[in-house]
Amino acid sequence: MFFHEILEAKPDPIFGLNEAFQTDARPNKVNLIIGIYKDERLRAELMPSVKQAKAAVFERDLLADYLPIDGLPTFNEEVGKLVFGEGKWKENHSRIYAAQTVGGTGALQVGGQFLSQEVAKTIAVSTPTWPNHRQVFERAGMRVDTYPYYSREKHGVDFDSLQKHVNQLPEKTVLLLHPCCHNPTGCDLTRDQWKTLSQLLLKRKILPFFDFAYQGLGSGIEEDRQAIEIFLDDGHEMIVAYSCAKNFSLYCQRVGALFVVDENAAVKLRVGSQIKKIIRSLYSNPPAHGARIVSHLLLDAKLKAEWRHELESMRGRIGKIREKLIDRLNSKAGGADFEFLRPHKGMFSFVDLDKSQVQKLIDGFGIYLIDNGRISLTGLNGENLETVVDGISAVCKS
Repeated sequence: MFFHEILEAKPDPIFGLNEAFQTDARPNKVNLIIGIYKDERLRAELMPSVKQAKAAVFERDLLADYLPIDGLPTFNEEVGKLVFGEGKWKENHSRIYAAQTVGGTGALQVGGQFLSQEVAKTIAVSTPTWPNHRQVFERAGMRVDTYPYYSREKHGVDFDSLQKHVNQLPEKTVLLLHPCCHNPTGCDLTRDQWKTLSQLLLKRKILPFFDFAYQGLGSGIEEDRQAIEIFLDDGHEMIVAYSCAKNFSLYCQRVGALFVVDENAAVKLRVGSQIKKIIRSLYSNPPAHGARIVSHLLLDAKLKAEWRHELESMRGRIGKIREKLIDRLNSKAGGADFEFLRPHKGMFSFVDLDKSQVQKLIDGFGIYLIDNGRISLTGLNGENLETVVDGISAVCKS
């Protein structure tokens, strides 16, 4: 009576495909779909330093109480130092509002609702971008536009087209940016391009919104925040959504944060009051356990040093498997040149296959990737690399 006319929603393009992979009975199938870090044995395990922090928190995490609406203060403080750099955080924290959120996606949703209610109705996302961006911001009440980013002809960022498009955007448009490890392409702007874009956004009065999901997995913790430091130094008001899923291996704990860089402390107070109102209506307040794990780790000098070393190892594995993939593809792909993959950063790379080629990989080889040609490099190891190289080479030749 009430629900019989409801239509079935389309499956999520990433998790829906992952379900298809799980039901595939072929023994040599390969999963290059979801962005979860896996080791050489393709195990997704908690980082050892995080495991130690989790055990320490578990022993004393006995208080039956709520966190504040905007989360654990020590978590917001310590993650703020990661995002902006400790020195810049101390200089600017009086004007930066911080709230713990339910993962990076929760930060995007809270930020989107805040913007649509108080600041702007239109956000522009890169072409391509993470598929969930559109539905998150549409759900938040925003109109989602796009801006040119990746060129298949250039096998990289089309910065000229990006600048031209931004020059035509109305004032107070929000521009969603990936400060590092662009998802899905793996192609990042250079430092000089970030500087140019920063000045352009100031001139055009465009609000930057950074989706910061992979800090430490690109070039390093400090290097991966360079865009945010540039924009902060240039005097931008801006928003940063942060995820602790990838770089703390806390995927299922849903730990994230939202930062709003304001003009001054008085504006920060008013902004915070509106964001807390949104959080209260969405989920009341965030869960404590994951935030306490991150806080404990970042406040313990020994654990923090171990965590940084583990991140470096993870980043090293991603870099090595990317290099091996490029070398093997160049030797087997029948004249196709995959050198364009070499400067890519992070867990993902665009191999520039079209939808029909991707479907051939799935149907003919049991190699699963999403239909825009994005591969998750941590799904590769020494045992399945040749299978993937053979499959990609075959579809390229055909």
